[in-house]
Amino acid sequence: MTIWILNSAVLAAGAYGHYRYTPTTIDDLTRALRAGAVSRVGYPETAAVIERWTGIRPALSREPSPLAVGDVAFVVRLRYRVDARWKGAPSSSARPDDDWELARLERVS
Repeated sequence: MTIWILNSAVLAAGAYGHYRYTPTTIDDLTRALRAGAVSRVGYPETAAVIERWTGIRPALSREPSPLAVGDVAFVVRLRYRVDARWKGAPSSSARPDDDWELARLERVS
């Protein structure tokens, strides 16, 4: 089983199966990072939010994240698409915490 950290709940091409997507907590995210979760966080702003919440900055990576049956991913993503008013925002502190969603994605079959 692999534990992933993602900045999107978009699945890799061909990743057909059944998934469970549920809310989770910062404590659960922190435990996953301490356990050696594999980061596929591609945005510095998202990494900064994760660091602010957990004290641990995940590595940046845009490599694929092919979830296998039994894998778990922690997803940290904005609740909305970025539009012109936010482009070029100086830091994650410009967006309040409630602009972010934290969820657990598990591939069950």
